Amino acid sequence: MNYKHSLTYLPYFLIPLLLLAALNYWNGLRTVETTVAAQAQNQLNSLAGEIDARLRNEQIDLTRAALSSSLKDLLVARKSTAAVNQSADNPTAASLPSQLFLNLTSVLKGRAHCSRLAVFDDKQHLVFQIERQQNPQGTDSFVVETTRSTITPPSLGNKQVALNNSILRYSIPVWANGPNTNAGTLVADLNLAEVMSDASSVLESSQGSESNHTTFVTAVDPTAKIIYNPQHDREGLLVSSALPEFLPIAEALTRNSAGLNHFRGTNGQDFVTAYSPLSAWNIGIAVGQDRSVVAASAHRWGMLGIALALVGGIGSTLIFASQFQRKSVGITRVEEGLTAIAKGKLDRIDLRSSDDARAIADNINIMTERLRTQIAREEETRQFQSFVRISAMLTHDLKNAIEALSLIVGNMERHFDNEQFRADALKSLTSATDKLRAIVLRLTKPLTSLSGEHPRPKSIDLIPIIKRVEAMTAESLREKHQIQVTLPPNLFVYADPERIEKVVENLILNALEAMADRNGKLTIEAGLTSRGAATFSIKDNGAGMTQDFIDNQLFRPFATTKKRGVGLGLYTCREVVEASAGTIEVESAEGIGTTFRVVLPSASHDSRN
Repeated sequence: MNYKHSLTYLPYFLIPLLLLAALNYWNGLRTVETTVAAQAQNQLNSLAGEIDARLRNEQIDLTRAALSSSLKDLLVARKSTAAVNQSADNPTAASLPSQLFLNLTSVLKGRAHCSRLAVFDDKQHLVFQIERQQNPQGTDSFVVETTRSTITPPSLGNKQVALNNSILRYSIPVWANGPNTNAGTLVADLNLAEVMSDASSVLESSQGSESNHTTFVTAVDPTAKIIYNPQHDREGLLVSSALPEFLPIAEALTRNSAGLNHFRGTNGQDFVTAYSPLSAWNIGIAVGQDRSVVAASAHRWGMLGIALALVGGIGSTLIFASQFQRKSVGITRVEEGLTAIAKGKLDRIDLRSSDDARAIADNINIMTERLRTQIAREEETRQFQSFVRISAMLTHDLKNAIEALSLIVGNMERHFDNEQFRADALKSLTSATDKLRAIVLRLTKPLTSLSGEHPRPKSIDLIPIIKRVEAMTAESLREKHQIQVTLPPNLFVYADPERIEKVVENLILNALEAMADRNGKLTIEAGLTSRGAATFSIKDNGAGMTQDFIDNQLFRPFATTKKRGVGLGLYTCREVVEASAGTIEVESAEGIGTTFRVVLPSASHDSRN
């Protein structure tokens, strides 16, 4: 064999195989990055949701305790006694009413709950303090102090949540005979490090052994001081001194920013870190996944692919050169097979065992099999990305449902005595529960949810839907905002009622959020266009949007101007409206406000045409 002649054909075989191997190598590393980043983001979302739920539950339990009649009666009696005898003493531990003692100690029981609480009268004098202490046997005991407190007296009359190092302090007023008569204040301290540790352990146990990655979890306060870290000796220290490698992420959290970044640990781990602030509690959370193990595997397979490409290229060249003169049928089949591979047809090249080109065909079949495997992995990656997308959409729907429930609950203290309010609140709660049930149903049918299919539109009356959504989301805010609703008796359109209701809900909630920092005006109108099509509009006089944001980002997924938001609301609205053969338009100016106008096929108009 003339080896110099063989070198002439070497680039034709070696370069394509090396390109395929390099592409496989690069795609493997990209898949690792995408997968680990998605895992970190999912774990961050789960942990943030768990922590937020726990802290809100603690606040709810303390609010119930502050509203209890036993505590109110004690403070009212103390106030009456003090009015007669200015030297009235604090009650002793034994003199606390048993029901009050049980109510308050139930809030303190167990790890990751409030560790101490104190009750102050309307003069900011300590009435009593209860502190949880854990016995050597692991049970809780409670110490009642009536002469001095480790908790600073709070300001009166306002519900407050304050963060001091790793201690979250709740201050809840106790009203005597209404919201204008303050009888005292209930103050409780919660150790955030305990909550973070407990929530992290719950998250790890729920994951089981599915992931062998090292996980990094840290929480910081607005001054970049560490609230929680698995290495507890770092807690209470500034990030700059205790964990300087983490400082860029900590600084982003202090600016209320969220995102993904890389963080290299002290042991050389490369953490893909997702981070996000919990603005309601003045803390920032970061969850990192170590990509080193998976990346090392991808590197090994990538180098193996390049080595196989070299071996395959050189071997194929030698065989091709030795058989070139005879122009065998086997070489022709190999050429056809390589052409098919270049066109994307990954079929096997089958030759007889006696054919001289059989070795080349076998090597190419090995590479083809690897390509088929890689394509299958890429398909799995796309399915995973689709799952992440539907998770974000369901998160957005859950956010809207929870915001509607929050509006109802937020007005209960002021309007609960109003019978009409209770009736309306019950209807709204039932509607919100049905929406949550529908979201859960979508989770039980992932193939239908991921397909993105829209039900066939049908003739519906849009007016009851608008009224129902307005009553549930905006009606309770009339004390703060001016709400103007101008609707015809009926307005029939072709659309899916469930999806179009979500469009109306998204637009109204967006308008209310735009006016959250001011007393604004919400205008809801509906009617027919000059061409007979049905239309409705939602207008606010909030902060407005720039024309650049409207042109380049407004209706794109995951684009948002909110500090807390998924960025799928308007994207979903546009998809639903266009699936109903309609259009959605926007007019906005900074400092003036925004108007969204939706045009849908009119049932009566379409029947005439």
